Amino acid sequence: MSVAPSAYGGKFLPQGVADDPEARAAMHEAGLLFRSEAMRALYHVAIQVAGSDAPVLLTGESGTGKELFARLLHTLSNRSGRPFVPVNCGVLTGELFADKFFGHEPGAFTGALRLQKGSFELAQDGTLFLDEVGDIPLSNQVDFLRVLEERTFKRLGGEKDQGFRARIVAATNRLLPEMVRGGRFRADLFYRLNVIPIGLPSLRERPEDIAPLAEYFLWLFGGQYHRPNLSLAADTMTLLLRHSWPGNVRELKNLVERAVLLHKGEGLVKPEDLPLEMRLGIGMEMGCPQNGDGDDLNLDIVVREAETRAMLRAYKAAGGSKQRTAELLGISPRTLRHKLAQYKMKL
Repeated sequence: MSVAPSAYGGKFLPQGVADDPEARAAMHEAGLLFRSEAMRALYHVAIQVAGSDAPVLLTGESGTGKELFARLLHTLSNRSGRPFVPVNCGVLTGELFADKFFGHEPGAFTGALRLQKGSFELAQDGTLFLDEVGDIPLSNQVDFLRVLEERTFKRLGGEKDQGFRARIVAATNRLLPEMVRGGRFRADLFYRLNVIPIGLPSLRERPEDIAPLAEYFLWLFGGQYHRPNLSLAADTMTLLLRHSWPGNVRELKNLVERAVLLHKGEGLVKPEDLPLEMRLGIGMEMGCPQNGDGDDLNLDIVVREAETRAMLRAYKAAGGSKQRTAELLGISPRTLRHKLAQYKMKL
């Protein structure tokens, strides 16, 4: 569902941005909303650097909106009428990496029946967004560096040089300097990408944005799922404001969508419409349930609540990594997936 700039008149945008039609249009097109001073400062940085061709490296936890910020940079730039091509580098290795970026000529390898343009070519003179750039295999990093240095590439099986004119905006939740020191990321590639570094704050570092984001997502999904008259109860908002949001804006968005989908009819979204693990994380003291109805004497319920809280705490400590969450809990990733499905938890 696309959002027109006039859809809610800048209701969820900060003063100054909401009053500027061009800025409001750019914010809506990117889907980026905020009230905090931290994000306002980054917005002004985006205005300053958008017109440059220099590479930008976006860092921050998973779910902080790095792709949305990259789209904002693109929208504010003179490349806005050109393609914005996002690529998830975390799922590409070896020949798959080369084919995705370089493309191929017919007959370049078995099954290559026709010409296929890669991301370098598809981006034209627009923006190439490299998500999870820290996951590019070391063996492929040198090929990528060569393109950035020479601004040309060849399709697989091709002999003709193709020009590369796109701007690079890369993003990662990894600590690239540490990876460079550990020999897992090339220093020369890091310095090529890190010309304009921008760090996006986590949602818990900008709590002023929780309420407007929650209201916006409620408005968005209420319209999408034909439930336009929902609103957040005051105690529901209290829970949202007290939650630590290890999954950041993405977690908030998913939670509100779930609440809208599961809500019956119209009216208030109440605390009982929120996931059990969120209510347990807020409503426990000294590790004991406080519901007063005797459920704390039921062993199955006690075990469920204890395991739910343990998984939630481990997920927070792991910074949103499910692999690390399993390690902290001392269980396998498969067991963790089983537990999440068993308790209908969505991390």
